[in-house]
Amino acid sequence: MDLEERIGILLITSFLTLSLVSLSRAQWEKSGITMNATISQPIGATLSNNLSRGIFFTNKTSIGLPQVPISNMTTEHNATDNYSGPSYNTTYWLTAGPGNTINVAAYMSICDYLRNATYGSIINLTYDSGDGGQGMFFKNSTTPSATDPSLTVSPDWGFPLPDNFRLIANNTAPGQSVFFRFWLDPHPNNAPSGIYNTTFKIRVVDYTQLPGDATC
Repeated sequence: MDLEERIGILLITSFLTLSLVSLSRAQWEKSGITMNATISQPIGATLSNNLSRGIFFTNKTSIGLPQVPISNMTTEHNATDNYSGPSYNTTYWLTAGPGNTINVAAYMSICDYLRNATYGSIINLTYDSGDGGQGMFFKNSTTPSATDPSLTVSPDWGFPLPDNFRLIANNTAPGQSVFFRFWLDPHPNNAPSGIYNTTFKIRVVDYTQLPGDATC
């Protein structure tokens, strides 16, 4: 190979090397492109049979069915199953689904006041302690036991106006149960005799979320 050919090959090699260097520097980049995932946690819960059946208020000294009409309008009255379990346990409870992968919160909404359709009269369920206590209220804990079915109680939580949620169980772990007892201090005291009814609902959500619209 003569000198001229060797110079030509060297020039071509140098050109290829320079071209590769140029290509390696020719980069294009855009940062800050969004990556997104939407999480929808499966939420489940079960209610005890007696809570699913409903809350039935009765004469203060009557525990368990049959329901006895309320005759004293100036004191607090039990729900029928506040102490109807063994050792005076309550039989109202909610259990967070064992298949949940996140803690949950439970809310209850009263759809209306207790109403008697015949007379168009109501029993007010909105708790008001201004006159010594009236309305509906509840206690809860993670233990069902009661050493004494005392009827002299101080309300833990009252209920707001209908179609508003009340938090009844907070940050409840999968499989954990929360127990309830309910009382009613009837108001007004001059409501006519008869049967008074309403409905309620319970909503369970991811404990970090609000329950949303309470309308029944």
